[in-house]
Amino acid sequence: MPVKAFISSIRALLVVGAVFATLPALATLDSTDFQVLDAVVAVVGDEFVLQSDVEAQAFSARAQGMSVDRKAECRLLEDLLFQKLLVHNAKLDSLEVTEAEVMDELDRRLAYYIRQFGSLEAFENEYGRSVAQWKSEFADPLREQLLASRMQGSIDQQVRATPAEVQQAYAETPPDSLPLIPEALSYSEIVLQPAITEVQRGQTRSALDSIRTLVEQGKLSMTLAAMRHSEDPGSKYKGGCYDGIRRGEFVPEFEAAVFDTPIGELSPVFSSDFGFHFVKPTERRGEVFSACHVLMSPKVDPAALDALEAEIDTLAAQLGREMWEFAEAAQRFSTREESKNQRGQVVNPRDGSTRFGVDEIDPNVFFLLDNLAEGAWSEPILMVDEDDNGYWAMYRMDQRYPAHRANPKDDFGLFQSQVEAELRAEKMNSWLRSHIAETYVRIDPPYATCPTEHDWSGISANN
Repeated sequence: MPVKAFISSIRALLVVGAVFATLPALATLDSTDFQVLDAVVAVVGDEFVLQSDVEAQAFSARAQGMSVDRKAECRLLEDLLFQKLLVHNAKLDSLEVTEAEVMDELDRRLAYYIRQFGSLEAFENEYGRSVAQWKSEFADPLREQLLASRMQGSIDQQVRATPAEVQQAYAETPPDSLPLIPEALSYSEIVLQPAITEVQRGQTRSALDSIRTLVEQGKLSMTLAAMRHSEDPGSKYKGGCYDGIRRGEFVPEFEAAVFDTPIGELSPVFSSDFGFHFVKPTERRGEVFSACHVLMSPKVDPAALDALEAEIDTLAAQLGREMWEFAEAAQRFSTREESKNQRGQVVNPRDGSTRFGVDEIDPNVFFLLDNLAEGAWSEPILMVDEDDNGYWAMYRMDQRYPAHRANPKDDFGLFQSQVEAELRAEKMNSWLRSHIAETYVRIDPPYATCPTEHDWSGISANN
């Protein structure tokens, strides 16, 4: 018998011995006096899978809108077996997860559940416990999930696709199975945005303070104040209100006002990167709060926008006389830091590249670019940002990438990621087979007859 199986058997005997030692005291009790609180349904090495572990996974799945039947429960069990195997080996390899990492992930998941259920109360009603109880129960399982993820990452990081493997994958793919890559382009910009002056900031603060006074005096409701004046699209038509927000999700200035202001009262007007606010906290429960607010942002001075029109017209003329390269002018004069620091090139936030699918570009910008040859730039144009502030811009078409069948020359990263995904799957399957074979595994009722992708029961029978 392998050592680990022997140790598990000894543990079982100790438990049985403890039970028999208590039999005299229990002899007078009827079986109906007992209630099963939890049960071990599987063992992997030194790790146990409890019935409550499966139920917790089922709860998470339902919270994400999935149905959980018997077949789904079997899949959840195998996921837990895989996780326990990873955890068992992570401990052997001395991998660790910090308490701060566990708390951060708990907060992130709680915020997700609150958004899914609509409120903190709805979440607690669905789960049947308070947030503090939920955290207490989920901390250890989550720690294991993070540890398992760390172990899986250490296995995955060993996989790297070579250029030869990428070329081989391309050669082995039938031409009609190669994905069609849609048209894409890359472009650069020069943006001149008017600065918000202290006078404009003061005017906005004063206007919002007047609205706050009306609300405080009862001459205007918070709901109407938000609907008429707030510039926050996420709450404007909900009376300016947000419910069940976890601390850390909003900007620090907003949360400081929420926690410094008594429930039901109005905070002073304060500023953040979004503009000026005042807030009315409606509920606080530990680190979760609900509050209503009104937001107003300073608007640029039309005169400043007119001055920038003359400035960008001069710059356009200088570009036409080749006094500046477009990239040099962008780095020197543009006010949009993200592209200014890239010599005008606009970076796609989706993947960090400079390529954009035609459906990923602002339609107004695409309309300008679509008529340009590569290397050509547009005339200055007045644009409007999400805060309804105007700015002047010029756009250059850097390069077009016509729609085409994927190939390693133009789409190396695509093929590389596909090959590495296959290599990771092969590596993990190989790792699973070898480590299941050398690890004690036992699956108990009610899951002993579950169909599984890997032969857990067959391996365990040999241990």
